[in-house]
Amino acid sequence: MKSLNSGCGLFLLIMTLFSSVAYSQSKDNRIFDESTLKISGISTNSIHSDFGPSAVNDSLYFTTYNDRLFEKSDKKLKKKEYYDLYKAATDKQGNVTGTREPIEEFATHYNDGPVSYCSKTGELFVTQNYGDQTATLKPFQKEINRLRIMIDKQINGKWELVAEFPYNNPAYSVGHPAVTETGDTLVFSSDQPGGYGETDLYYSVRRNGVWETPINMGPKINTAEKEEFPFLTDADFNGRFLIFSSKGRSGKGGFDLYYTRFPSDYNEITHFDTPINTISDDFAMTIPNDAEFGYLTSNRPGTGSDDIYKITFKRNYLLKRFRELYVYDSSSRRPIAGASVLSCDKQAYTTDVAGKVTTIPCNDNTCMMTANTIGYSEKTKILAACKMNTKELSRDTIWMDIIVNQKIVLYNIYYDFDKSDILPESAAELDKLVALMKEKPEMTLQLSSHTDSRGTAKYNEKLSQRRAESAVRYIVSQGIGSSRISAKGYGETQLLNKCADGVKCLPQEHRENRRTEIYIPGFGKSENIKQNKGDSSAIK
Repeated sequence: MKSLNSGCGLFLLIMTLFSSVAYSQSKDNRIFDESTLKISGISTNSIHSDFGPSAVNDSLYFTTYNDRLFEKSDKKLKKKEYYDLYKAATDKQGNVTGTREPIEEFATHYNDGPVSYCSKTGELFVTQNYGDQTATLKPFQKEINRLRIMIDKQINGKWELVAEFPYNNPAYSVGHPAVTETGDTLVFSSDQPGGYGETDLYYSVRRNGVWETPINMGPKINTAEKEEFPFLTDADFNGRFLIFSSKGRSGKGGFDLYYTRFPSDYNEITHFDTPINTISDDFAMTIPNDAEFGYLTSNRPGTGSDDIYKITFKRNYLLKRFRELYVYDSSSRRPIAGASVLSCDKQAYTTDVAGKVTTIPCNDNTCMMTANTIGYSEKTKILAACKMNTKELSRDTIWMDIIVNQKIVLYNIYYDFDKSDILPESAAELDKLVALMKEKPEMTLQLSSHTDSRGTAKYNEKLSQRRAESAVRYIVSQGIGSSRISAKGYGETQLLNKCADGVKCLPQEHRENRRTEIYIPGFGKSENIKQNKGDSSAIK
């Protein structure tokens, strides 16, 4: 098998470290019902190393040494030869029905594989080492090279290179790709500087065709040793899971396989039990979309040094499943990103760039969902009970209406005492307003600032004006035209309660009067909206 920090493809066997993350056996978070699990070797295993299985259409792709080197030992091959990419035909139950054959496009003077395939985009993400592409083709490698991720597509029935993952770097390895079935998220392993261990897991999101800067998955996933061979299940698989191999946890021995929900806080990381994990190295698991079978690699006693095993199981649809909720603008029919959704489970969720939340647990009762976001009326919808005994996803949409002709209180707008500078917490809230104005370029609004009654009326009016102007300057600096927004400071002239000069009030009552508001002009007369809960800024 091919390690990220050795171009020769060798894993170094090192002692296992214990992880600080507790391994969960929560019934609701099982990846499948392990009581139904069966495991068996596949017919195409050779006496050499066969690893990194990946389902590609009706074939199983895997990495191995070329069959022309059949009589050579693995020890000699690892020093001189390159891994090639092979395939074998499979049936609908995942049984290997064909013979192993090399994929000629990848019979190169590079190590090729493991791979990850996205059927939606037709992309094959291929682990490959660096090398001199202008050099004469030779059967033996002469130097150690780092790994990178290349992207191929089939053109006229042949795999052709179409792109290179933009965060490849010859100074370190980037490999072992795992792409979601939608093609918008890539998890990979790398030994780049700044990680937690020898090799760490990272992920990158693709937005509008552009891969964003990779993010380290953090110390709950990554240990001081190696995390490699990630795989992402499809979203219908009782919610999406990340499966990965680690040498830095309290497993059974060598590399062991683990899984956790993705994305999540990674507090629950589960260790696969026997027969998936053994005292040998167990790694590189893959499960095709909608299947009740999969494959893994292990160097347990078998045909060769590393063998591929087929696993079968039953998907238990009574296990915890998830709703898919969309939040959309009712007029533009476009998704609303960053909306807050309060669920019947009393948890708050945030919509992604597609206006979607996919981690709300299903239940067999109706569920009341409430969506909030800046500039829109709060919207509540009662969702029907999930269909628990089916693969069918529970999908719903909340349509939100823009607020016009009303004053909207902006919470979380903070200032230091007696100052008008925008603090980072306030900038995050104003960024939501910027996003709304960019989404609706025809929108204009007035931003107003209010104080409580403490201090002189003249001073409070000036302070509130400075604060309103400071907020407007920030919004304009983010690309909003100055003609679209105006600032007005009202001081203490528009109190929301009885706390005028000379009236004794509690701190929280004064806090209710300290607020920032926006007003979006429309048809009709403006009406004041009383705050139900105060802005938590403690300073006037």
